[in-house]
Amino acid sequence: MKDTLYIDKEAVATLAMVKDGLLKPVVSLMNSKEASEVDKSGIYNGCVFPFSFILAPSGSKNLEILEKSKKDDILDLVCDGVVCGNIVVNEIFPIDKDKRIHKIYGTNNPEHPGVKDTYKRLGNLAICGDYTIDFNSIKNNIDLIQQSINTLKAKNISAIMLSGKPFHRVHERLIRTALVKCDLLIIFIQKPYKNDKLSYKIRYKTIKYFCDNFLPKDRVLLLPLENTYIFGGLNELQLNAIVSKNYGATKLIIGQNHAGLGAYWENQKLLSIVNSMEKLNFEIDIMSEFVYCDKCTTLVSTNTCPHGRHHHVKYHNDSIMGLFELGIIPPAILMRKEISSIILSSLYPQRKQMLKKIHQNLSTSSGVIDEFKSEDFYDGLMSLYQTSSLT
Repeated sequence: MKDTLYIDKEAVATLAMVKDGLLKPVVSLMNSKEASEVDKSGIYNGCVFPFSFILAPSGSKNLEILEKSKKDDILDLVCDGVVCGNIVVNEIFPIDKDKRIHKIYGTNNPEHPGVKDTYKRLGNLAICGDYTIDFNSIKNNIDLIQQSINTLKAKNISAIMLSGKPFHRVHERLIRTALVKCDLLIIFIQKPYKNDKLSYKIRYKTIKYFCDNFLPKDRVLLLPLENTYIFGGLNELQLNAIVSKNYGATKLIIGQNHAGLGAYWENQKLLSIVNSMEKLNFEIDIMSEFVYCDKCTTLVSTNTCPHGRHHHVKYHNDSIMGLFELGIIPPAILMRKEISSIILSSLYPQRKQMLKKIHQNLSTSSGVIDEFKSEDFYDGLMSLYQTSSLT
């Protein structure tokens, strides 16, 4: 009977990303010498890479197995009770958890949610060696992208990474602007491995609704991005660029308020993380900030609007989510009403019968009786909000 290492879904997805070539130049687990050099230089095989790629699973059982394993031993990899691959031991070596976490997140503050979670899942010993992993969704994505590139004979392929928490009007503008400049647009929806206020399923549904109804379908691909812990720190933008490039994109589109656009001082110069990415040889297009201006009465770039900030309504994700958590449908200037309806009906499924009664009393009728959906209520309510003859 083989010895076993127990790993979680995040580890499975991250191992698969490397195995399928999404984190090139990294194509394997690093040994102790490689890991140390990358952590010091941020360079691997002459290319930019922010930190070492290692497997160091936590837990007393894993520690026991790693302490007794020898070179060329074969260990099964098990996730949620199912064998998902194996690894041939090449080297087992100790790591400094504090240094690794600081390298990823730029802090060791336990109040940081990523820091806290990573301390729990990170062990004291790392293992490297050839491995297999059972995870097919990345290969499927690679095939879909290549098929679209071949069909469209696409030369300019842009990528956008979206969390869509929630998907609002600024996201729509970024997507439309990106489509003008490219042959094919790949929208990656970040798929986290922890519970979110707005689940991946709901976020995918809202973005798909917009793509299906308001964009040319043949030029847009909507795909999941395995948003594992390695993307949770200050190197997110660098890793997003690496993944986009390896998926076949020629450009990454980001907003001006992207979390990874942090600035830092070096040699008495104020630099952005973008300055450190020149060796990637990959274009990053930074879109200006968009707001709603009550003077222009439309969505505008802060670079072109002549009116002061006191006339601007910002698209603040947490504030919009705050409305949803209170059960309030956001104004149409913030979000498309159909998308708000999808979110509210998903967050509050228990309201359906009550909403049906209210809807029957407050809405007009086409005379055709259809099965009631909660979305019908929210769509109808927003239409009443927008009625202006008595205001």
